[in-house]
Amino acid sequence: MRKIWRGDPVRWGLVVPVKDARLGKSRLSAPTPDARRQLARAMALDTLEAAAATVGPASLVVVTSDGPVGQTVRTWGATVVRDPGEGLDGAVRTGLRAVRPQGGRPGWAVLLGDVPALRPRDLGEALARCARHPAAVVPDASGDGTTLLTSTIRPPTPRFGPGSAHRHAEEATLLPLPLPRLRQDVDVAQDLVRAAAFGVGRRTRTLLLGRDRAAYSGPMQASVHTFDLASRSGSVLLDTGRMLPFDADVFEASGLRHVRVGQRVSVEVEPADPEDAGAHLTRLWLVGVGPGEPIR
Repeated sequence: MRKIWRGDPVRWGLVVPVKDARLGKSRLSAPTPDARRQLARAMALDTLEAAAATVGPASLVVVTSDGPVGQTVRTWGATVVRDPGEGLDGAVRTGLRAVRPQGGRPGWAVLLGDVPALRPRDLGEALARCARHPAAVVPDASGDGTTLLTSTIRPPTPRFGPGSAHRHAEEATLLPLPLPRLRQDVDVAQDLVRAAAFGVGRRTRTLLLGRDRAAYSGPMQASVHTFDLASRSGSVLLDTGRMLPFDADVFEASGLRHVRVGQRVSVEVEPADPEDAGAHLTRLWLVGVGPGEPIR
């Protein structure tokens, strides 16, 4: 894999901690534990692929004890360091010690490994903005957590966990950049729905939409997985266990005012273009409710 982003004069060493998929994303509901592990790995590898394309694999340090993730990124030419099992801060410190400046103006950066909608140009733009400050922190979508932490003076001090953006901002400039793909990390199902609306990487997309695009033609049965009344968006689980998001436009056209988690619904999905990074249900309804659905 080669570096495709060339707009930043700082030679960044980028650390990405990735928790073992057998232990990570415990709050992310999935049909089975195996499906949750697969989804955690897919999101991590999509994040890492965007990171490697931004700074170059030689400048990427991945801290993980997850075998499949480590094996994959080694083939790209990235450095893999075993997670010492001392929590997120301990993993980040271990990764920062493994960074070797590549010459020029050095910089140290830490990116969390659960931003599956990330693109190289998003991370590249963020790093370029961060390079203007001795130290910087980009908060997550909630404004509370941290997705990107940087320094051009010395390796930054990690202070992750709830409220980390504010703790990091005690020593760094807080940059709430208008880069929603970078800032949308995924901890719970609703986060994944929002990330899918931006368009996720190919591995995550494959798991969410399935390998057989033709299987998504015609009406299907599903159960409501998540629903947010404020945004009028959510997700459903097909009977195969596949999760698919729906947006406000689809819900408004459904003729429904509310749906509850677990409620059975009918859905239609148009086959997704392989180059389309995001896909949604095209129709969601209850038989007998809404236009064209007479009760029989």
